[in-house]
Amino acid sequence: MAARKSVIVGMNGQPLMMANSAYDGASHGRRMGGVYAPGSGINTNLNYALTTLRNRSRAGHRNMPLLRSGIEKKVTNEIGIGITPRSKCENVDLRKTINALWDESCFQFDPEGNLDVYGMQAQISRARRISGECFIRARYRSSSADLLVPIQFQVLEADFVPLDFNDTLSNGNRIIAGIEFNRRGQRVAYHMYREHPGEMYNYQASLANLVRVPASEVAHHFNPLHPGQIRGEPDSAASLVKAQTFDSYDDAELVRKQTRAPFTGAIYRDALDANDADNWAFDPISGDPLGGESGFGNAKAEPGTIFELLDGEKIEMFKGDDTGQGYADFMRWQSLMQAAGMDMPYELLTGDWEKVNDRLVRAVLNEFRRRIQMDQWHLMIPQVMRWMRWHWLNRAVLAGRLNLPGYATKMRDYHQHTWCPHGWPYINPNIDVEAKINAIDADLVAHEDVVAENGDDLTDIQARNKVARDNRGERTPKQRQKDKDNE
Repeated sequence: MAARKSVIVGMNGQPLMMANSAYDGASHGRRMGGVYAPGSGINTNLNYALTTLRNRSRAGHRNMPLLRSGIEKKVTNEIGIGITPRSKCENVDLRKTINALWDESCFQFDPEGNLDVYGMQAQISRARRISGECFIRARYRSSSADLLVPIQFQVLEADFVPLDFNDTLSNGNRIIAGIEFNRRGQRVAYHMYREHPGEMYNYQASLANLVRVPASEVAHHFNPLHPGQIRGEPDSAASLVKAQTFDSYDDAELVRKQTRAPFTGAIYRDALDANDADNWAFDPISGDPLGGESGFGNAKAEPGTIFELLDGEKIEMFKGDDTGQGYADFMRWQSLMQAAGMDMPYELLTGDWEKVNDRLVRAVLNEFRRRIQMDQWHLMIPQVMRWMRWHWLNRAVLAGRLNLPGYATKMRDYHQHTWCPHGWPYINPNIDVEAKINAIDADLVAHEDVVAENGDDLTDIQARNKVARDNRGERTPKQRQKDKDNE
């Protein structure tokens, strides 16, 4: 295949040289010459467009069914009923005490009192997917507050940190898009509005009235897709144009059908003969005179009516619901493009499972769940939940809600914990459970890890099962197997 030739043009518009490109994508011919591909840094490109992207993404979530479906199903699969922490410190009794206090106090984390920590997880995930990011601020409360642990966590929309606030401070720190960095490039503070700048009741949204919050008290939840990226990109950024055009087209098609539905057909008449002009002045069904200067009106008929037409008349019935050849295939392909733009399976986005069997369903869901696990373990758990639990445990000890001996020297041990995301339901329960049992028996996986995949804690399950068996006077499965072997 011949190499593509490109022309490099000087400032005066004259060609400087002819260059061959080994890559078609780097050619400057008619096909690729009009492609806009700036070489700007990610923050220059994103921060300039982020306000518009964010607002359009929010509008799409409010008004576009497929876009809303995609975001909500991602949130549902990422969070479920919650990602639960379980202490793993050496002392088993202290482990149980820490877990019990978390389970009781997590209902008090929301300053507004609307959600527990697991509902907040869903809210945080949704905000990241719609707006590209959100901020969580630790709010320390007085020990006299009516809280089990005197700390709460305030979830803030991305708008609280202004994109257009940039400055260089006298100490050498730089503020970029509302985030303050030291000379080493580390985040040291976030500059925030006191109230949401877009609310109608807000009177304090001014760049001259920002609050500087230390970075240690703020969790910035976003997906840094590129090295050096400092603000988040909405999940729907790549599919917004497709979603808007598709939604407008579908709505126009619906309106077209709606407006044509009242019209059944038309009676066509040949050119009028002056001698027969009186015959055309009456309704062919009722015989009533037709109104209007044109002499034409509407022929209304009851079901089962047979038309008796005059000479020169003919009826043509409308096809009001005819959407044309290939309409369904066209709509499916556009939905596939939207699904690709939102990085999720078409079947899950649309609910259309017609063309997949049980094996394909497993393959589709396994790929999607792997993607969701990335979001859980790369974003939600390290950026938000570990940070939240660190602040909570420190505050619980300082306020005397937990008595952890030698906490200052054994912090690493006391902060050991694992996270249990809400497990997905089995696709085929009998086969799936049997496969996990075989994997445990063959030492391919740990029993504890298999249970944790379903969002549960092995120690807790075993303790509750033992109590239930003791109450019923039953022996464990292993004991029963041993009895059988001894026989």
